[in-house]
Amino acid sequence: MRKSTLLAAVLCLLALAGATAARAQIMGLYYQEVEKDGRVYVFNTPERHKSFMESGEIGTAVTLIGRAEGGKTLVAENETAADLYFFKHDLPGYERAIPAPPKPPFDVSWKDGKTTIKSKNAQLAISNRVQVRLTHEDPDGGDTKDSFRIRRAKTKFEGWVYSSDLTYELQMNWADSTPLEDANINYDFTRGKKAAQLKIGRFKVPFGRQELTSSGSQQFVDRSIVSNEFAKGRDNGIQIHGQSGSGKFHWAGGVFNGAGRTASSNDNDEFQYNARIQYDILGVDKKPSEIDFDSKGEPILAIALQYESNDKFGATSGDDTDRTITGYDVMLKMGGLFAFVEAFDAEVDRESGATFDQEGIHGQIGYLFADKFDVAFRYASWDPSKSVANNDRTETGIALGYFWNKHNHKLQADFREVEDDATGASNNEFRLQYQIIF
Repeated sequence: MRKSTLLAAVLCLLALAGATAARAQIMGLYYQEVEKDGRVYVFNTPERHKSFMESGEIGTAVTLIGRAEGGKTLVAENETAADLYFFKHDLPGYERAIPAPPKPPFDVSWKDGKTTIKSKNAQLAISNRVQVRLTHEDPDGGDTKDSFRIRRAKTKFEGWVYSSDLTYELQMNWADSTPLEDANINYDFTRGKKAAQLKIGRFKVPFGRQELTSSGSQQFVDRSIVSNEFAKGRDNGIQIHGQSGSGKFHWAGGVFNGAGRTASSNDNDEFQYNARIQYDILGVDKKPSEIDFDSKGEPILAIALQYESNDKFGATSGDDTDRTITGYDVMLKMGGLFAFVEAFDAEVDRESGATFDQEGIHGQIGYLFADKFDVAFRYASWDPSKSVANNDRTETGIALGYFWNKHNHKLQADFREVEDDATGASNNEFRLQYQIIF
């Protein structure tokens, strides 16, 4: 025999031996078949086979109708036993249900400008808001001036941690010289009913409807001169607040430094006290907005009363001033119509002995067409001292808004005239502002 022929024969024997060994390794698993009542039962553990032979019951099994030879039903102890049967009889395997992938430890979603990350023990919502503004000023007796500015560029983090009753809020305005706006923790003692809550940190004082309405949800490019004068916005303090089960009645009361959000601590030895109650006579005003995206033909009518007392207001001026303010507001939304009036009366007592009263009133009315286009009118009047004649300051204006996605994506323009009776000066302003929330 030639060497080449001998080598080929040896290789063939080795290949055959390898294949036989592989088949023997597979078939070396315990395997038994039993035909009974027109079915084929297969096992790959001796315990289950023995139990079946004694009781006639197989228990939990994989049943494959028509998959055994001859179209019989195959009943396998488990998937391994079924695979051994198909291998032994040279039959095609079967498709198994693919198990669902493991659920990630958190969910991520995006809606209405907010990216929300939610896990078992916490939730975080992140949003950003940018307002880019062009302003054209035309003062009496002065030169006109045009300017661009980033009015607001905010990033907000909000959510809950450990329990949905413990919520938090952190907001930065990168366009401001003092970026930190909000930093607070809120706890709901009534487990989600919002009937009695405690808030501590920095947040908006419960005073002034327009101030409590987000700057991103205004009809005009910005708030009125009356709101800016009487409602100072954010401060550091503590507040208790809540609402009724129906959501129609809201109440809040708090104690604050009284120095505003830009002060890191109290600038005197007194505090500011605030209280506000609101009742929604018709409907429920779920989220303050100066555009009627909410009423859907059903009117929403709300009234509110509020109070503020700040001893040593403006103490850093060298003439300590006590100021007490009472106010009210009325708001109506109905079928695209939005209207509201807020009024304030203040009593001012200065350390030097001067005592005088102030008052302000502000009204707006507007209408939303086809959920896209809004037109609004404003009148605001502030009297810095009722004892002095002809010193009122007034603001009148008109605003137009176009909405691609409600307040989340909009373009606004307004024209207003601000007059000062005491000086006889007036200033005309045209403002164009683009806002996006993402």
